[in-house]
Formats: sequence, C-alpha cells, structure tokens
Amino acid sequence: MIEENYKLKYISDLSELREVFQKAHDYVKSHFQLYEDKKSHSFDHIVRVTNTCLNLAQKLEAHLDVLLLASIFHDVGRPIEEIIGRCHAEVSAEEADKFLDKLNLSKLKKDVNEAILSHRFSKKIEPRTIEAKILQDADALDALGAIGLYRTISFSCERGLDMQEALIHFDEKLFKLPSKMHFPITKQIAESKSIILKEFVKKIEEESSNSFFDAFMTSM
Repeated sequence: MIEENYKLKYISDLSELREVFQKAHDYVKSHFQLYEDKKSHSFDHIVRVTNTCLNLAQKLEAHLDVLLLASIFHDVGRPIEEIIGRCHAEVSAEEADKFLDKLNLSKLKKDVNEAILSHRFSKKIEPRTIEAKILQDADALDALGAIGLYRTISFSCERGLDMQEALIHFDEKLFKLPSKMHFPITKQIAESKSIILKEFVKKIEEESSNSFFDAFMTSM
C-alpha cells in the first residue's frame, strides 16, 4: 500500500504522479514489444528496479516524482543499443526528455536525466543526487540474488558465452557491487543477495572438476 507522505519535487500530488507514471509505463512498455527475446534486460527488469526504488524512496527521503520517472525510463534505450550499439543510457535520457516535453513537464528533465545517465556503472558518471544514487543501487541490486543469477545466465546465453567466460563476469563485476552501494540499507541488501551467487560459483567449480579425467590422462 503506497502511503501519502512521499516527497514530491515538481508534481503537485500523488494522484497526478500516478496519471503521469501510467503514461510513462505504457510508453516504455511499448518499446519492448519487439525485444522480448532478451530476458537479461527485459521490461520485467525495469519493473523490478522501479519496485525497488518505490521501496527505498520513503526510507531515504527521495523525491518520488523524479525517482519513479527516472527508473521507468532508465533502460528504455536498450532495444536501440542492441540495434545500433549506441549507449542505452543516453538514448533513455533522450526518450525521457521527449516524453516529459509532450506532457509539459520539462522542469523534471534535468533531475531525471541526471539519474538515468549515471545509472550505468560503465559510464563512470558519479551520481550526485539522492535519486540518482538510489536508481544506480536499485539497478545493481537486480543483478544480484536469484534474479541476478537468472539474468546472468540469460545474458551469457544471449551473447554465446561459455561457462568460463560467464564466470569471469561474477569476479569482474557482480562480486564488486556490494562495495559500490551508496547507502547502508542497499549495501546490506546487496551483501545478502550476493550469497546465492557465491554459492553458485562454488558449486560450479566443484562440479566442473575433472580431477579423475586429468589424472587418468596424465598417467598415460
């Protein structure tokens, strides 16, 4: 149940925000209709990240209007990136701009852009606003835990990576995410969600051991 005491920065009340957000939701969802085969970065991922942002907004006293619109738009550029290779964060920010302009909500553009452009770790843009920090953490949290494991396997299959190439992703990125969280609450969640990934990697290493085969071959 959404309480009525969320902080808002530009939109007058929650009723108006819900109307705007419903339009944003439908707008973004329509962009993924031809992108359903990419399960690692699907529309479901956007919904989960937005759900996490909703959970954190009140606890961290963020402006809900900025955070919700940034979170629902943060990956809308993914289909374009897959086609032409352009950074999806930049495309997503542009799509958010166009949407906000149409609704005469241009006053949100600066803050929404700040959050969208800095959500991607690889761009190395340090988020400055609390909303940008929450979005970056929420996006990273969806790469951890059971969902994160599913997404990593899906991503590996989509890219044609073998098992060893996939495992590199755990060491190079996923296991580093808890240390990159901006808030104690998100760091705690990240550390908890990392446990399942560490256990998975441990089991993979155990079950992929070829010790008997290797010993047999070296004795020939």
